[in-house]
Parts: sequence; C-alpha cells; structure tokens
Amino acid sequence: MISSWIAFAAWVPISLIFFRRYPLRVAILANFLAGRGLLPSAAFVPTTAAFPYWILGTCLPSIHFFTKASVTSMTCVLGILLFDRKAFGRFQLSFWDLPMLTWCAVPLLSALANTQGLAATALGELYQILAWGVPYLMGRLYFNDIDSLKLAAKAFVIAGLAYVPICLIEFFTGPQFYAHLYGYQPYRWVGARRYIGFRPIGFLEDGNQLGIWMAASALIAICLWRWRLVDHILRFQIAWVSGVLFAVTLLCQSGGSIILLLCLLPYVLVSKSYLPRAFAVVLLLGIFAAMGLRLANVVSLQTLVKQNAVARSAAQFLRSVHRGSFGWRLSQDEKHVAKALETPLLGSGEWDWWKPSSSRPWGLWLLVFGMYGIVGLIALEGLQLLPVARALTSAAPDLDSAGSRLSRALAAALLMSSIDNLLNGSMILPLLLMIGGMSGPSFAFAASAPPTEQRLARRNWEPRGRMPSHIRQSSTVKRLNPR
Repeated sequence: MISSWIAFAAWVPISLIFFRRYPLRVAILANFLAGRGLLPSAAFVPTTAAFPYWILGTCLPSIHFFTKASVTSMTCVLGILLFDRKAFGRFQLSFWDLPMLTWCAVPLLSALANTQGLAATALGELYQILAWGVPYLMGRLYFNDIDSLKLAAKAFVIAGLAYVPICLIEFFTGPQFYAHLYGYQPYRWVGARRYIGFRPIGFLEDGNQLGIWMAASALIAICLWRWRLVDHILRFQIAWVSGVLFAVTLLCQSGGSIILLLCLLPYVLVSKSYLPRAFAVVLLLGIFAAMGLRLANVVSLQTLVKQNAVARSAAQFLRSVHRGSFGWRLSQDEKHVAKALETPLLGSGEWDWWKPSSSRPWGLWLLVFGMYGIVGLIALEGLQLLPVARALTSAAPDLDSAGSRLSRALAAALLMSSIDNLLNGSMILPLLLMIGGMSGPSFAFAASAPPTEQRLARRNWEPRGRMPSHIRQSSTVKRLNPR
C-alpha cells in the first residue's frame, strides 16, 4: 500500500510535469480532474466502526487539512507561479464574484462571531480558499470563453470514460482499488451491496459521489451529442461515448444519481429553447423551497410517516426495495435543524457542530448552515446557481448558437450538483472551473465569436500574452536558418 502522505508528496512533481509539458489549460484540467479521480481523500485514521458518520468529505474544512482538494489546489498555484505568474494580473473583480468572495470569507466571519482560536480559524479559512477559491480563480482566468469551456466539458467526459474500467471491475468485485492502494476507506462497504453486484467507489469518497460524478459526465456527453457541439472524444464518436457513460451510470446503482440524470434528460432532449429555461426555473425554485421548508420545519417527515397512510406505505415500499436511505437522509437532517438554528446568522463556526449527537446531517446545505449560518448558505447556493441563471438568461442574440447550447449543457451539470447537495454532503469541486468561467463579467456575450486576436492566442489553448507554440517554433527555425 502507498501512504497518503507519499501520494500527496508525489503529486507535486507529477502536477508540475503537466504544467511543463502541456498547455496551461490542459495542465489545469489534468491537475484537478486526475487528482480528484486518483489521489486518496485524506490520511484517514482507521476505525473499527461500521459506519464512521463523523468523517466528513473533502469539500468542507474538518480535522484533515491535507486532502485531495487542498493538495491539487496548492500544486495548481505552484504551477501557475512557475509558468504563468502574470496571469493573476489579468483578474478583474466583478459583481458575479460576490458569492465566492463571501464563501471564502465566511469561515473568518463565523470564527470572529464565535470567538474561536486563531490557529483553527486560520486553517479553516485557508482550506476554504484552497478547496474552493483556487479552482474558481483558475476558471475565471483560463476558462472564460466558449472554446475553453468546451475543452473543460470534454475533459469532464474524458474523466468519466477513464473511470469506466474501474466501475466495471468494482461492479463485480466490490470496492477494492482504494483499499489495496491506499488502505482504509471510511465508507467502503456502506451501501456497497446492490441489486446486482456491487456499487463501485473507485478513489472517491463514497458510492454516492462516484454516482454523481458518472451521471454528470454522462449528462455533459449527452448534451454535447444532442446539440452537435462535439463529434468525437478521444477519436470515439460522441454518440457511443454518451451511451457508454449512461450505461455505466446505471451500473453504478446510485439511486439518486440515476434519478437526477433521468429527470434532467428532458432539459437536454427538448428542442424548444424556452422549455429548458422553464424546466430549470422549476428546479431552481424546488431547491430553494426544499431548504426553506426544512429550515422552517413546516413538514416533519417522521410525523408525516406516522400519521399519513400514503406516506407510511411509501416509506415501507422504499425499505422493501432497499431504498430506505432516502428517508433516512431526510430524517437525519430533520433531527439537526433545531441545533443549526441556534446560531442562524453566521453559524457555530465548527465543522462538528452537531455534537454531542450520535449522528450528523447528511446534506451539504445543512452542514454549511450549521457551520456558517444563512450567510454561508446563501453564498454557497449563489455560487452554484447564479451561473445557471446567467446561462439561461444570457443576452446572446441567437439562443440556438453553439455558445448558448454549451452554456445550457454546463448549467445542467451545475443543477445536478446543486440538487445532489440537498441529500449528500459532497460536491464535485472541479466543477468550480466551469463555475468560475461562467462567472466572468463578459460571460453573457460568450455566444458571439471572440475577436481574431483572441482566437489566435487560444488556438493552442495557451493564455493571452504567451506566444503560441507553433509561432515560437517557426521563429526558432528562422533564427537557425536565416535563408
């Protein structure tokens, strides 16, 4: 087995090789997607507990500072400082960056409100900036036009394809790769046995996270195929790629991911431009309604199951088909709403705010509300959903242009992630590259073709101000052969 610390240390030179050998946009995508898919989550301390509920994912600060989220961000910053440090000077703050600024500042604000220690405050603040702020900033700097966002979408599809063999092997053998390579994995066998075979995990945090990873890859691939944005991925026809990813998502047997994928397919398949907008608006309203009703505790799930025969029959049916986890997640959130509402504005500032309870909330939104209050929750939802709203209300003159279609495809992936956050406590952090790109001040005009100079500068996926490689090579040849 490989120690998690050795894997994290080895990722530094591996990532720098990406930045040295490949164009910067490709290197950034490889760093975040390959790091997310291959690195260990954290240096976990093994426990004999069958269900170690207290171990959080890597998207929120907890007892582990060095995780795949923080390490990949640190290596990315190091790569940019070594190979394109002038890029940071191109960043221009805009109104659309307000959610991310608030999200990165809220750990400090919450800690000040709760008079926490300096060391814990600094670590939590730095982790939030690394895990969320750095990939968002990379998106703002390098993925702020249609061509680069299309590259990011293709990279997500390739990342899904790379996981197909892992999913197929673990479908038959059970979750094995993480344990054999890195050792202890907290949620390895939780819900692993399914109707047919096993639910794979790969090198991610649990089966639900892998399910949403594959579902998002499949959804983006279907969008690229349906709207004819891409013909081939790695020389494979995009139609075949879409079919493979869809089938493997079903084999992963993560019920929530499959339901989300099927529910979002109408958003992709309908041809009228106003229907996806109306569909997305309904989903956005549903997300806010679900959180509002839960915080207000208007509907108690446990009371409803006890008093309503239909609800009781539905709960019994879900348990009979081994899908009782849906109701269980909702009940866990319901248990901890009152505790979270004790500090509603800026939260408790503590990642384990649910203690001394013998369980914890399972939805990311409630975990955030308990940690950072309504300020943090608004920042999180604004960060994920404002780009969706911008994509659907873009001022582009042609709603059927390639730019508008790609924007809607990425918006579909963000919607899927936002809905998943209602029930699961993790997020696909590399999506922040797309969120950052879609949050640029000029994103509303992305459907129009960029100026000729910008197209030339981006031909080889290199940042502005850096001479394209084919020009550098031709200049070198002329110097060596003046005739």
